[in-house]
Amino acid sequence: MLQANKYKTEEMKVHKKNLSRMAGGMATMLLCTLLFSCKNEDFLESGNPEKACDNICFGISSDKNIQTRGYASGNDEGYTAGRFVLRSDNSADTLCVRTIVSDGINVSDFEGEQALTRGVPVTNASFYDKFHVLAYWSKNGTLVDSQFYMDEDATNNGSVWSTNQIYYWPGADHSFQFYAWAPTAASGLTTPSTPQSKELSYAVPADAAAQKDIVVATTAEIQGNNNTAVPLTFKHICTAVRFAVGSQMQPGQIKSVALKGVKNAGTYNMATGTWTLDDAITDFSQTLNKTTTGSEANGDAITTPEGTFMMLPQTLPAGAMVEVVFSNASGTDRTLTASIGNTQWTMGTTVTYKLSITPEYEMNIEVPTDAQDAHYITFPITVNVKDYDGTWKLTSNLTNDVFFTQTKTALQEQGYWINDDKGANTISGTGSGSFIYHVYVTENIGDDIRDLQFQVTPDNVTGATPTTATVQQLCPSWNAQGIGYERIEENNGGNYPFGFKWNRKVVFSAKPKWQGFFPNLKQLFGAYVFRDIAQEAMKTHGNPNYLNMELKTISTIIGDVITETIVTLDYSLISSLEGVTNETDGLENTRNLYFHQGIGDIVDVENQLRNNAVGNFTETVTGGEQTTVENFAARMAVMKNKFTKKQITIEQGGEQVTIWIPEIMRDDIVWYLPASNEQSDLFDTAYPLSNDYWSSTAASDNVNAYIYNSAVSQQDRMNTYKIRAARKK
Repeated sequence: MLQANKYKTEEMKVHKKNLSRMAGGMATMLLCTLLFSCKNEDFLESGNPEKACDNICFGISSDKNIQTRGYASGNDEGYTAGRFVLRSDNSADTLCVRTIVSDGINVSDFEGEQALTRGVPVTNASFYDKFHVLAYWSKNGTLVDSQFYMDEDATNNGSVWSTNQIYYWPGADHSFQFYAWAPTAASGLTTPSTPQSKELSYAVPADAAAQKDIVVATTAEIQGNNNTAVPLTFKHICTAVRFAVGSQMQPGQIKSVALKGVKNAGTYNMATGTWTLDDAITDFSQTLNKTTTGSEANGDAITTPEGTFMMLPQTLPAGAMVEVVFSNASGTDRTLTASIGNTQWTMGTTVTYKLSITPEYEMNIEVPTDAQDAHYITFPITVNVKDYDGTWKLTSNLTNDVFFTQTKTALQEQGYWINDDKGANTISGTGSGSFIYHVYVTENIGDDIRDLQFQVTPDNVTGATPTTATVQQLCPSWNAQGIGYERIEENNGGNYPFGFKWNRKVVFSAKPKWQGFFPNLKQLFGAYVFRDIAQEAMKTHGNPNYLNMELKTISTIIGDVITETIVTLDYSLISSLEGVTNETDGLENTRNLYFHQGIGDIVDVENQLRNNAVGNFTETVTGGEQTTVENFAARMAVMKNKFTKKQITIEQGGEQVTIWIPEIMRDDIVWYLPASNEQSDLFDTAYPLSNDYWSSTAASDNVNAYIYNSAVSQQDRMNTYKIRAARKK
């Protein structure tokens, strides 16, 4: 069975077996019983071989519980760490690469974890045939650094891992730490020669077949009276790098693969479990001549188990590259390269580079097929992503003119192009799915149609070609005087009245809501909300005669309390217009119409009162629909401009509440409704005018306004006709 050995120091001699110096009788019988008590069945291959015995022996297992950083999937394949594209300097040929990182060394099984050992699979039943073990030791708390207590190879005698020499547990005044590694002799591996070192120095051999899966096991401090087998949990300290087929491979031949500009030498500290790498870099390559038919299954190996690169864990240098020499069906060799600089090879993992002629994901952008108009516009697009779990970016070719937002504000929902809410020129997304974005585009006042090119690009695919989609934005139909029409009437949504002959009247009332003899406190403040909104509107619009507020109060010990707020909007009082009869300057007419007594945005006051209604709220309407006021011709032309927003504060429930209202300055109105005689000089051959259009010129009778067809005529202001906005260069 186990053979005795001789020690060089007197200290160690007391721990070896020497029957001639031992007492006889019962002591001898007891010691013999202990000596032979460690039988094969006492060593468990489950990683818990802790059976009592007096000589030092070992059981092994793998560190299968350690997961790689960032690994969060139950998928045995691992997680996608990156994507990149191999390209040729001499052709348009490409290969798409997906980087898969999985726990363990994924070529052959080791305790449920994958372990590559060059034809000797590392499992409990089929591990390396031996490992080397060092015992660092202390006596009475003092480290003995002159020599190792044990410096031996351990072999497996059936299921028992033991050294050729017999070592006994020396007692409680001693303690040990064991450091073991396998294989015992690997090309390029230098091991500790004295207890002053706990480092393995390693230079990776150039030949992939000579590169070993080095495994290391360490223990915590173990007392010298342990008298149980020492469990050694081995972990892989290298990174396996292999190549496999991705989702689709074209017919041809993979001549060779190479890893270039990577670090190949360093020192592994067994005590800390960390590598310190030298700065030198080198290339590793192997000739494969692997024929591909195009029908390979996803995941089929390109490199054989024996051809797996066993590399040092590292953050790859900036110049690191993957190179694949591929011969296509025509027999032409293409050298394809891509950077893998600054990516990670994590210790104890397998990195698989999966090659495919198409990306292993799908991305597309759904955009409107029709051309868009020249003024400020908005439209939705949809980004569709499939089989991609990383982050990606949506951008455009016009970073100063195209913006994205995923949600609309209340003002945007009402149709305003709000500069403050237009979004960003780049937007990020994550993972797969369908994602709807709202695009906000500035006006195109050039002389040519411009392309709005949208691009979605995966973040972790080096060299990836963006997926694109294009929408055209028209330019105005300019005339010789430098005035241009908008182009697409369909965006206007229908026919509209000129307005300013309304018969609509709305009366809002808000009262507290009572519960028995007391007002409901939550509902008490409805009257105050109405008061604040009405006061702000009157201040903003210069106290117009069509907007009135009445407050009803009662006196209390705390002062007057509002019991009812009545707000009246009587649009029939708006009829007398000034500065809107100009027959040649539609811009001036439009500005005057929009700002006349604040009518351009007064309908928003209706919405604010209605949307903030609490308590006993009533709304009484007589006359026409709200849309006749909201969608009058000049206002619909102004809506094609860029707005800002203004913040107002109202009191609601005893708290200050912010409300945003749209705002546009007079000089910011650049798209307008042409004047009656202006229209005769405007034309559009690609999108011709047809039927009747409102001008911005009002008749002086407070009843009619001018329309344009082939000639100018007066019509009742509440008739509905088309509009087409114009702009000056």
